[in-house]
Amino acid sequence: MVVMNGRPMKRAKKRVQADLHDFLRYPESPEEGMSGTFRSNVRLFVSRYGRLLPASPILSGPDAFADLGSTHLQTWRISFRIGEDDPDESVKAATVELEVVEEDVARSRSTYCDQCRVVGWSNHPVCRRRYHFIIRKHRDDTDGYDHPCPSCRSMLHNSDLRCLVCSYEMSTDDVQNWVYLQLEDSTHVLHGVVHSNGFGHLLRVNGREGGSKFLSGFDIMSFWDRLCTVLHVRKASVMDVSKKFGMDYKLLYCMSKGHPWYGNWGYQFGAGSFMVTAEFHRAAVHTLANIPLDLLFSANRGTRMPLQDTIDFYRFISDHPLLVVRDLFSFLLSLLNKKGDSAHKTGKYVLPIMEFPTKLLCMWPWEDIERAEKAIICVLRAIGESRWVSWHLLRGTAFHAASGLIDLLNHCLKGLIWKLIDGGSMVINSRCNLETNTVEFRLEKVHENPGKYALSEVFSQPTRDHVIRDLKLLYDSILNPETMQPFKPEATYALAQKSAAILIDCKQFIKDYESMESPKDPLTIQISCEMELADQPNDFIAPPHELLVLPLTATVADLKTEATKAFQEAYIAYERFQVEQLLDFGKISDDTQMQLLVGMKGMVRVKGRCEGLDDFQMFLMERGVENWIVDCYCGAKDDDGERMLTCDTCGVWRHTRCVGIRDSEEVPPKFVCAKCVIAARRPPPKRGRPCKRIKSGMGLSCNPVPIFCWSSTEFLAEAAV
Repeated sequence: MVVMNGRPMKRAKKRVQADLHDFLRYPESPEEGMSGTFRSNVRLFVSRYGRLLPASPILSGPDAFADLGSTHLQTWRISFRIGEDDPDESVKAATVELEVVEEDVARSRSTYCDQCRVVGWSNHPVCRRRYHFIIRKHRDDTDGYDHPCPSCRSMLHNSDLRCLVCSYEMSTDDVQNWVYLQLEDSTHVLHGVVHSNGFGHLLRVNGREGGSKFLSGFDIMSFWDRLCTVLHVRKASVMDVSKKFGMDYKLLYCMSKGHPWYGNWGYQFGAGSFMVTAEFHRAAVHTLANIPLDLLFSANRGTRMPLQDTIDFYRFISDHPLLVVRDLFSFLLSLLNKKGDSAHKTGKYVLPIMEFPTKLLCMWPWEDIERAEKAIICVLRAIGESRWVSWHLLRGTAFHAASGLIDLLNHCLKGLIWKLIDGGSMVINSRCNLETNTVEFRLEKVHENPGKYALSEVFSQPTRDHVIRDLKLLYDSILNPETMQPFKPEATYALAQKSAAILIDCKQFIKDYESMESPKDPLTIQISCEMELADQPNDFIAPPHELLVLPLTATVADLKTEATKAFQEAYIAYERFQVEQLLDFGKISDDTQMQLLVGMKGMVRVKGRCEGLDDFQMFLMERGVENWIVDCYCGAKDDDGERMLTCDTCGVWRHTRCVGIRDSEEVPPKFVCAKCVIAARRPPPKRGRPCKRIKSGMGLSCNPVPIFCWSSTEFLAEAAV
């Protein structure tokens, strides 16, 4: 065997591959020693499984950048295999690498967290560390040009500091910019960030449709959820702005399953834009998903529209009744989710409609079924073998024979597919006309081999592209609040519009991992510790409680030491914080054991001092030091991530949508709110008479009526009807 550079590379790789954890199942068993806080667990995680990369910028960065690199970033790389190796060792399991990047926030150019600001955690102090968990998009080994030249934008090799085209020499600032571009890369397969206090954000999941070569979105999301659990992340948020086929996937999935896609892993409503609450969200899902499909036929009676034809088409080919909006979208998404079977690949499948009539035989007498079938067959005989007849026409001609029962006619039409008549000499054939979204019938002669017309004969199924086209039509006509087709009653239509707008505006979802039962170590006690300052100002906002894991013999003195350490490690502003007193227990000795006070698990409050806190004002809140005022017509009092503009007179921020500016319109260069306009127009009060009160609001505003802005009380009252 030839050894290159003193290393038998083939055997080394084989050993490493065998030792890798399975990405799809990690952790295979409860992790030993992972009973502490997130800060201690993440250190243990990278020391146990990771390898520290050189002081290069980040994520496989060039070693030539080491001297210019970001010393406030440290990167560990952890390799996982995807599935198992083939037993014959001819096919190796693919591997994926997780990058864990520790960011020193005090030295970072991104001090504040935008995600915390919009999800409702803007009052949290700025944490000392952020931990980025990143899986990069797979790149071929031949990809050698990783970054553009800042001067001429020519692509440079990942180890070049000088541009070969314009001779530009990269500076430290250029490298820093490149570093943050790598962190913010939208092509990452996975990107999550967790603050040192255990609050985190899922920033990006890109499955196969997003460029992942080996992992589906479900695989990536499941790994992230298990990783958060094992590291004891406290809460994780995600902003769901996912799109599928150009449509809001959150809205589509809510109609199908009753919750967003992230709800499969326990993510629930976190914060809504425009003051939308969790109660709003639940009512909107229930209202929109349970609108009867029959109402959508009320707007154009006597005229067949594409919407009605499409609904009828999928009602006919479905093996179960489609009664409400949820049924319809669940069925279409189930067609799109079929993978790997012959039906999905070829556009053919065994139509399960033959099972449908048998389930409903008890609904109609056999005499009614036989009379309706005879009427349909008579029409087919009259038209002959040369023409296809749409099921709409057949249903209309046999309407009176079925006593006007549409469900009975649908039942009979499904039962007639491939039915042999006239002693087996004729068969009723059918097909899907994908251009007109109709099912068509005709009589055909049975020339030979009558057995081929079995009940399991294949039936044309809409192709994937056809289903996507119809899904877009249904989405625009039923779910999109701006293009929703009107129907009656008008009150239900207005409520449907409001519900759809609410669901689109609900983007922030949170999973609370603290509420989950954590592994219990019988040799430790868990204490949730809240803090307050002895000389705190009136507007002081305490940080979230910290979890302390102490031994059974821990005393009050140990609690004070660990609480001091916890808040100092978690937050920049409290690096001089010192616990002085344990509250709510009176005067107790520092030698008192905590187990006697709180048992194996409990909550305590401590008071202390933090010298020089004024020197850390910029780190007291994630929202920063700006003191903006939000007072929108929808009731919002804080930034929710939606587009806002400020009044040039009073400086108050309001949503552009709530003052009548659509999302597709540009913000005007100057804006004066309604209150300031009214105040400017108000005549000066006459002496000796009280000033007449003028009620301010959108009704007296010079601005247009708000778009999808309504009373919360009215919406919930209407949704409950």
